[in-house]
Amino acid sequence: MFEILLISALLLIVAILLFIAQKADYLYTKIWHIEYFVREADKRSKPQVRNIDMGKLKVNQLVSHIPKLEENKIYYLCHPCTTGGRTIFENKKREEALFKQIIKENPGIRIIRPLQIIPEDMPHEEAMIRCFNMLDAADALILPMGWEKSHGCSMEHKRAEKKRKERILLRTN
Repeated sequence: MFEILLISALLLIVAILLFIAQKADYLYTKIWHIEYFVREADKRSKPQVRNIDMGKLKVNQLVSHIPKLEENKIYYLCHPCTTGGRTIFENKKREEALFKQIIKENPGIRIIRPLQIIPEDMPHEEAMIRCFNMLDAADALILPMGWEKSHGCSMEHKRAEKKRKERILLRTN
């Protein structure tokens, strides 16, 4: 009888360990890209924040064209996903066009594009946690025209402001 209980306890322990291993593997594959961005950010020193004081809002520049961006920085491209009266598909197309415009003007720069990384079916809270982790790894935030209509973009802007990240407000989207 004692042997059966001992074997049952060992099997239960093995099952728990297998369950934990599966969860750990799942979490690792889900967040590997965020850890990569954080590691890359830690490898280099933080550049100075260049801001122009515009009342409460501190921004790098407010431009109608794509500014010259620094190649030694990582930029986070903020863009609405589900708001602004557009579908996710339409917002992704607009983000893609903006990305191409930025790359055309600034070949060789590094841009984190959460709209292309985060799965569409992910719950908003989990998506924002991932976005914040990627934003923390970036040096600057690029905000397109109309960003303030998006709840997620507004949250990212507040986070960037709190973390004293450079913010580039575009008059194009």
